[in-house]
Amino acid sequence: MKRFVCAELHPGCVRVFTGPTDQAVLDRVLAHAAADHGVARPSMAFIERVVIATHPLQGAERRRLTLVGAEPPDRSGPITGAGHRAGRRLGPAGRFGHGAAGPATVTALTDRRARAHRTYRHECWLYRGDTEFVDMMVPFIADGLAREQPIMVAVPQPRLHALRDALGDDAAGVAWADMAGLGANPARIIPAWQEFLDKHRGDRRPVRGIGQPIWVGRGQAEIVEAQFLEALLNMAVPPDTPLWLLCPYDTTALPDDVIDAALRSHPVLADADGYRGSTHYGGAHHANLLFSELLPEPAAPTTVIAFDPDRHRHIDRLTRAAVAAGVTADQATELATAAAEIATAAHHDSGRVRILLWQDRTAVLCEITDPAVIDNPMTGRSATPVTGADRRDRAIRLANELCDLVQVRSGQDGTTIRIHTRRSGKPTRDARTRRR
Repeated sequence: MKRFVCAELHPGCVRVFTGPTDQAVLDRVLAHAAADHGVARPSMAFIERVVIATHPLQGAERRRLTLVGAEPPDRSGPITGAGHRAGRRLGPAGRFGHGAAGPATVTALTDRRARAHRTYRHECWLYRGDTEFVDMMVPFIADGLAREQPIMVAVPQPRLHALRDALGDDAAGVAWADMAGLGANPARIIPAWQEFLDKHRGDRRPVRGIGQPIWVGRGQAEIVEAQFLEALLNMAVPPDTPLWLLCPYDTTALPDDVIDAALRSHPVLADADGYRGSTHYGGAHHANLLFSELLPEPAAPTTVIAFDPDRHRHIDRLTRAAVAAGVTADQATELATAAAEIATAAHHDSGRVRILLWQDRTAVLCEITDPAVIDNPMTGRSATPVTGADRRDRAIRLANELCDLVQVRSGQDGTTIRIHTRRSGKPTRDARTRRR
């Protein structure tokens, strides 16, 4: 167990924070600093002071959080936000003005950090274009295979195909998933990682993964949910789980605000120039903020569907309205089933439910709101139910299985759950990891 006394940074503050790892302690300190000391965007110096002042309760060796096993950060070019680096010339090669990462560079980077892979690591790797993507990812995969560590790679095509080609026969040792199928609804990604971890839990070996939940072509609502997923990953995996998870982001194709969000959801960053802690990392506090944010108002006229807890006539009304809005009969049935289960759970919790239906250019949307509050942002996202009697969790899990996208937000004004069903046809829901 680790311990941090806030008075070391803020004299007079009596708060004390404990946790199993430096990361767990830092998450709590960042939430406290934002809420009670007005430090909403902590600097790297602030994070380092917290880590330095975090001590083991029983004398165990203290480990540095953001740079375990790595060289000191490069102070000449810290990541400052908006996808830019201070003190670095923007050249024609791209936003960061550096060349492609050579395999030797990335292999050396991997070797320096290999001894740190005994706990959970969630890292953002910034790359420029498909060639650099392969140059950065292949050494990481090859090193894991050489250490006989289970590896799962979930990236969209054509990058998945490029990695398999680059690995040749060694690709047979990797579990592959096309993220465009697996992660079409980003809420299904955490259960997939949990299932992969559970599959290899018995052999007690460290596990590696590459997951790319955001790419060019994603819809805006999908990107928002993928960013929420990235923040939740810091809460979903226990800190003592030996999972090393890389999340690649293409800085030449993705807009600055998407890169900025990645800096807030990953404690560690890497690119062709080095490896460093993120000065914008928000931890669990950031995930909770996203969970409490309001969803945008409907951009089209809405239809009110009266909730009928006794005769359940709202199911037929939802089905007919969804078909009229342009989805197939099967899709409408799944949407109505999911919405009805969520509405029933909400009515059980609060006694007051509102159901709205509308359509936009590509989808039919159904929104269920009620005044009760959900205090667990992971509700409906685990591979197994949160609790056996949690109706909300079961209902949201069902919606995530049946529908294309489910957005859950909860705060002081109550809970909003928005279901999206695409009118242009649904991607297959049975995308599974597979071996070549």
